[in-house]
Amino acid sequence: MKAPASAVAPDDRWTTLVAVVLRLSWPAVLASLVQTLVFLADRVMLGRYDPLALGSMQVQGPVLWSVFSVFFAGLVGTVSLVSQAVGAGALARAGRVARIALGAGAGIGVAVGVGITAAAAPVARFFGPDDAALVELSTTYLRISGPGMFGLFVASTAAMILQGTGDTRSPLVAGLVANTLNVALNAVLIFGMATPVGEVPALGVAGAATGTTVAFLLEAAILVAMLRSKDGLLSQPAPDPCDLSDREILERLGRLAGPAVLDRLAVHVGFLEFVRVISSLGATAMAANQALITLESICFLTADGFAVAAAASMGQHLGAERVEGARRGTFVAVGTACATLTVFGIALWWTGTRLVTGFVASDVDAAPLLALAEQCLPILAIAQPVMAFAVVLAQALRGAGDTRTPFVAAAAGSLLVRVGAAHGLALGLGWGLRGIWWASTADWAVRSAVLAAAFAAGSWRRGVR
Repeated sequence: MKAPASAVAPDDRWTTLVAVVLRLSWPAVLASLVQTLVFLADRVMLGRYDPLALGSMQVQGPVLWSVFSVFFAGLVGTVSLVSQAVGAGALARAGRVARIALGAGAGIGVAVGVGITAAAAPVARFFGPDDAALVELSTTYLRISGPGMFGLFVASTAAMILQGTGDTRSPLVAGLVANTLNVALNAVLIFGMATPVGEVPALGVAGAATGTTVAFLLEAAILVAMLRSKDGLLSQPAPDPCDLSDREILERLGRLAGPAVLDRLAVHVGFLEFVRVISSLGATAMAANQALITLESICFLTADGFAVAAAASMGQHLGAERVEGARRGTFVAVGTACATLTVFGIALWWTGTRLVTGFVASDVDAAPLLALAEQCLPILAIAQPVMAFAVVLAQALRGAGDTRTPFVAAAAGSLLVRVGAAHGLALGLGWGLRGIWWASTADWAVRSAVLAAAFAAGSWRRGVR
């Protein structure tokens, strides 16, 4: 089997590397944008159903994202091992890594889902504001979303495996199918619909959670089927007995997982405290921030698409012992992402106020929410290229097997800078939501500085050992 779309450039010329990075990036960027558009559609539908429903997403959205990110970090070494095995031509070893990673992803997904369902009420009370209606909506969403964690973990693991081989198109196809279903189900279940066989009741937040859960399970089924296809990694023959054993693969995954999990813990402990500061600013600030984050997610997930290309390029070039190609490919991915997000940030600054109105029901006074959003949009624009630099370079280093440097960067930026600046600027100086967005921007700047210093030092050249 050949890698579906090799991330190794035929030579190390800049023009060749640009072509390879763009070929890998555009499906990943489109897949991320599809997710963003669905995320946006969910929030717009909930906002038009009930502003309180949209405000509740400020609670369950960050909680679910944080739980997933922390536990999924245990599998982040998969992309390094798969991409470097493919780059070295060891496809049977890559298949063995894929089987081990999928089994681990499924087990973690079940455990996380059970935990979320069982702890939904206390989690919603702890992270939510002192508002019984918001807590009830958040509890409902979390309980329904629990079973969907199995699908989310399996789908995300399968997508990461495919991306490590250089196949960024298959996750795009699966995402298009699953997310189209998600939008359709949400439109029916949030607002209700009359059908020939009976009335589908309007479920609001519960409907949104149900549609998302079903979509995750469908996406997982599609991606696993792709890996099990005739030329997929799961159909590869057993590796040579002299190759790495399952135990050795697990040990390498474990060494990479430790710093990655600590990285995500640092980010999300800081982020959840960050959310608590936002919640203390009141329901209007919460809703405005949720709308702005939804718009910014277009930028973040675009950067994530370039990061996929950076990790695959880095890993496969190192596996093929092409260090200069790995270095230059990283420069190309980071530079392209920064340029793209600069344009996106300016566009959001220019159109953001009009876009935010879509999150407000027609019978609600939008002026207070729009005033807050207008204050924060310039800061959002400034942050985008800085965020792109940090996101893409961190993932490139992970593709090389360096999960420690991203952890150090995340700990410094999220725990020290973001949380400290949020308290000091938003509450201490009374800047409110503006202070929140300046704190976030400062976090990305610190991470970028730490990651750039590590990349320049060059320890990533050794790859996974």
